[in-house]
Amino acid sequence: MLLRRLALAGSGLTFGSIALAAVIVPETVARTYGLSANSVDGLSEIRAVFTGFWLSLAFAMLTAARRPEQTLLGDACGVMILLQALGRVTSFVLDGRPSLPFLGAMIGELITAALILYPRFSTTESTPAPQARS
Repeated sequence: MLLRRLALAGSGLTFGSIALAAVIVPETVARTYGLSANSVDGLSEIRAVFTGFWLSLAFAMLTAARRPEQTLLGDACGVMILLQALGRVTSFVLDGRPSLPFLGAMIGELITAALILYPRFSTTESTPAPQARS
């Protein structure tokens, strides 16, 4: 469970850091991801996704890390990271190999998702069999 909490916290801090950077230097964040923020509409979209949405991801992941008893929240965060990675895998198959930083991100996301989800689905909890009534 410790690795799950560390993966959630690390992901939350990563999303939060990028989100805050997008407030201050949105053009730099956009360029880092191969995007352009060359208009008010572009800046609005960068801030909506990279700031607004990613801060919500950071909030969810940091909350899940602080409250491990809320297992569904942590599971949902793990699925979010897994689906982001699978989006990258899909692009790899359909569009070709991305640059090394994006390959690294894909691998990192897959590992992080596994660290978050594996503890929940690897253990078998024995449930007592129902007692027969006589």
